[in-house]
Amino acid sequence: MADLTTQWVGRAQRMLTGEAGLGEDDFAHLYQEQLRRVFNYVRYRLDAKEAEDVTADIFIRAWASRQSYDPAKGTLSTWLWAIARNAVTDRLRQRRPVCVQLSSEPSVVCNPLGELAKEEELQQVRTALLQLSPPDQEIIALRFGAGHTNRTIAVLTGLSEANVAQRLRRALRKMRIYLQRDDPT
Repeated sequence: MADLTTQWVGRAQRMLTGEAGLGEDDFAHLYQEQLRRVFNYVRYRLDAKEAEDVTADIFIRAWASRQSYDPAKGTLSTWLWAIARNAVTDRLRQRRPVCVQLSSEPSVVCNPLGELAKEEELQQVRTALLQLSPPDQEIIALRFGAGHTNRTIAVLTGLSEANVAQRLRRALRKMRIYLQRDDPT
């Protein structure tokens, strides 16, 4: 408890004095707090094979630039998410987007026919997601992959909260229409 209090007092002192930079303890806390959300966001935007590499690259970039963090410009999580979004954008520029794996849980094959049907359904959702514009794909990834609220997505993307909600609704509606159109039943 005393260590945690010391960490937060140290952070508060750096913020009050206008000192930039991020200490090792603060970075470790940020890593533990955000790793899963960052990974899920990356996995929504890229294929599963790249997700681990890009997530590692995000935290390597953050570590390398930790001294440039300025608390006067925004929160730690906003700073990290800017790095994450830039890393994903960089990777997307290097190649065409591919399908993503939407499930975060490993699959256990108990019923091969059921698993085949589930995989076909996931493939349809992946294909529907790729029919959206890249900004809409990103909003869905931030919402459902990283679990961000519309308010946080608005801060990260520079859109208004109402615009995020509207774009999310429209994107989900487009996906639903696409999925219904391709449904053979």
